[in-house]
Amino acid sequence: MIGYAWFIVFFFLAFIAVTLIVLLLAAVEVHGYLARASASNLRRARRSPLTPPVSVLVPAYNEAAGIVDSLRSLLAMEYREFEVIVINDGSTDDTIDRLTAAFDLRMVPRPTPPFLRHERVRAVYVPASTLNLVVIDKDNGGKADCLNAGINFASYPIFCTLDADSILEPDALAKSALPFVEDPQRTVASGGMVRVANGCRIERGRVMEAHLPRSRLAMFQVVEYTRAFFGTRTGWTAINALLIVSGAFGLFRRDVVIQAGGYRTKTVGEDFELIVRLHRMCRAARRPYRVVYVPDPVCWTEAPERARFLRRQRQRWYRGLLEVLFIHRRMLFNPRYGTVGMLALPSFLLFEALGPVVELSGYVVTVALWVTGGINLVTFALLLLICVLYGQVLTLGSITLEDATPNRFPGLSPLARIRWYAWAENFGFRQLMQVWRISGLWQMIRGSGWGAMERKGLSG
Repeated sequence: MIGYAWFIVFFFLAFIAVTLIVLLLAAVEVHGYLARASASNLRRARRSPLTPPVSVLVPAYNEAAGIVDSLRSLLAMEYREFEVIVINDGSTDDTIDRLTAAFDLRMVPRPTPPFLRHERVRAVYVPASTLNLVVIDKDNGGKADCLNAGINFASYPIFCTLDADSILEPDALAKSALPFVEDPQRTVASGGMVRVANGCRIERGRVMEAHLPRSRLAMFQVVEYTRAFFGTRTGWTAINALLIVSGAFGLFRRDVVIQAGGYRTKTVGEDFELIVRLHRMCRAARRPYRVVYVPDPVCWTEAPERARFLRRQRQRWYRGLLEVLFIHRRMLFNPRYGTVGMLALPSFLLFEALGPVVELSGYVVTVALWVTGGINLVTFALLLLICVLYGQVLTLGSITLEDATPNRFPGLSPLARIRWYAWAENFGFRQLMQVWRISGLWQMIRGSGWGAMERKGLSG
């Protein structure tokens, strides 16, 4: 038992070492981004004829409450040329009726392109006006199936995926498309910063004032988002090993995604799986490419504030992680896939997939050794201190990087509150998350579903 306790100690030390390296890489990447993404460069990107037009794909299932405001906000974005394609996934509410009334939609005859497979398209609608909007009504098939249909109908070489309940900043597309302008031949995907919108004042699909959530559960998620986006994703981008472009907001080259076969519909982590497959395809073909994270606050999304919905979300994420690691297991520790196969995927396997098991068993073993006299109080306190401090390094570093970028939170008080929750999460919240993640494995073994999510809606 003592030997296993020392294994846990070395496991956490290895995690801290990897975290510090990724954080240093993130600092370099953020510095380079700030040098490139000046206001003048963004203005040129919005106006330049070299800026690629973008098809914005919005999967929608029972989104009648907020879909109209969201679309009005999208259609007013600051970008040279784009279209918005709403894919109604067999909604059982009046999503189509509200869209028809708000935008004066007309059914048009349009054949279904054959590039990717998806469920049957019932009808295609466009506005009577000149709005750059297309609405596809199809049989229910899930989010990945929706996106495949949207890719088929997209007119432009770059497509953007956006959740129907997400809100973009007016210059979001310009910022996220910048990698495609700077390096159009190699860039195959880019992802932007996603922030928690709970607590913000939102009117008609626009964030008017940014505030931190009042909900404690939502605040803990703010800490997690800060670490994930500013700490890890920015760092992995520096060595072209980014594995996740958030399903809430991401840009992709349409031809490359079609070549890869589109989104996989039989996994719960379709966004994660697609990025890993793009890495695999490009590296196997020895094709120069980039998958980029843009470290800028561009997309706002709703975080669950009730425990049972947060549990379902984490169970789904963990199941998606395990499925992706199994599907692409041949990439693990394979030098053919470079930094992805030798660094990024092994890190996800060790620290994300096995981490919950090691961490929870570590608590049990350490307490058992302390109770039975296997370790003294000083050693026990040291192990506890390691458990508490290892996350603080990444959190504080991520907050520092966030503060260096343009952000919407005024003053120092929000950052102090985030730091306080970063400490508090170690005493109950983090352990609960690990239990919920492991329960996702049990769900996957049983083959049970993960349940629906609650949406309060963001528009005021």
